[in-house]
Amino acid sequence: MRNGGRYRWLWFAAVAHGLTVESLSYFVPDIDNFWHAQSMVMLLGQRLPLHIIILYPVFLYVAVVAVSHMNLRWWAEPCAVGLTALLMDIPFDIMGVKNLWWTWHDDDPNIYDRHYDVPWTSYYFHASFAAAFTLIFFGVRRFFCKTVSKFQSQGFFCELTVVIITGLFSMPLGILQFIPVYHPLHDLYGLHSEVCVLLFLTFFFLLVWSADRHPFEHARVPKSMTDKFNLIALTVLIHFGFYIYIVLTAKPENIKSVGFHQPVGACDVPVDVATPLGYSLKKNKYLCVERYFEEYFDFHCVKAPPVSGKEWYTICGTPYKNHAEYIIVVSAFSFIGLVWFWQLLNKSGKLPKSGKTTVRGVKQHIE
Repeated sequence: MRNGGRYRWLWFAAVAHGLTVESLSYFVPDIDNFWHAQSMVMLLGQRLPLHIIILYPVFLYVAVVAVSHMNLRWWAEPCAVGLTALLMDIPFDIMGVKNLWWTWHDDDPNIYDRHYDVPWTSYYFHASFAAAFTLIFFGVRRFFCKTVSKFQSQGFFCELTVVIITGLFSMPLGILQFIPVYHPLHDLYGLHSEVCVLLFLTFFFLLVWSADRHPFEHARVPKSMTDKFNLIALTVLIHFGFYIYIVLTAKPENIKSVGFHQPVGACDVPVDVATPLGYSLKKNKYLCVERYFEEYFDFHCVKAPPVSGKEWYTICGTPYKNHAEYIIVVSAFSFIGLVWFWQLLNKSGKLPKSGKTTVRGVKQHIE
C-alpha cells in the first residue's frame, strides 16, 4: 500500500467486498448458516466481528499482489488468485472451527459434507469469490477509466466507482460460479460436495497451468536481493506460522464460546433451502441438542444444554480425535502455501508499475 497507485484501492475494495458478503449472509435466510464467536468489537447486531472484515484484505490483497508477479493472461489471473486465497484459507478454516472461532449450521445441505469439520463448499466459496473479485476489480476499469498500467491509479472518482462495483458485484459473480458444477452435481445427482469442489479447483488449476506454460516475456524477470523479502512475504510467514503454532499448542477441549449460535428448538422442523437452479432442499430450522451431527462442540462445560428458544448460549470445545493428524494436515497445507508464495514472489516477474500521470502526460512510476 505504501507504493500508492491502485494498491490502496485494492485494499478498500477487499473491505467493501467483505462487508457485502458478511451483511447479506446474516439477513438472507437461505445462506444464514454460520455464527461468528464474539469479539471485542462486534457489528451488525453482534454477528460480525470487526477483525473478520480486516481478514478479507489479508486474503485478497495478498493473493492479488502475489499473483500479479506471474503476469498471467487476464482469463487465468482470477483463477490463480482464487487458488492462492484458498491456500491461505485452508489452515484458517480448519483451526477456526476447531477452536470455535465460529460455528456452522448443523444440517444445512449446502454445508453438510465436511473436511475436518469445514464444509467443502467453504473452499469452493473462497476460490470462486476471490476469482470474481479479481476479475471485476481489474476488468471493470476498462469501462470507466482510461487503459493504463495495471496498478496505476486513474484518480479518485474512477477508482471509487471501481471499488463500489467490485464490492457489490463480486459476491453475485462468485455465486454464479456454483451453478455450472456444484448445484447440478450435488443437488440433482447427489454427488458428495468433495467431488464438486475438486472438479472446480482442477478446472482453475488447468487454466492457470495452461497460461503459465506460455508466459509473457516479463513473467520471468530476475529480481535483486532487496526484492526477495517484503511485507507481503512477511505477512505470509506470519499467517502460516501462526496456524502451525496454534495446532501445536491450542487445547480445544478447554475453550468455551458464549454468544450467538444456531437457535435451539424442536428436533424436526424442516424448512426449505432454495438453490439457484430452482431446486428446494431441506434443513432443520433449529439445533436439536439431543441429536446433532457436529463433533467440534458439545456441552460438557455447562451444567445443562441450552433450552428451546435460546440463540445466545455457551458451547464447549472438544479434544482432537487424533492430534498428530491435525498437526500433519495443518502443517502440510501451511508448507504448501509457503512454497507456493515463494514461487510467486521470488521465481516470477516484478510487479507491474504503479504511479500517476503528470500534467504533461508523462507517466511517473514507482515500485
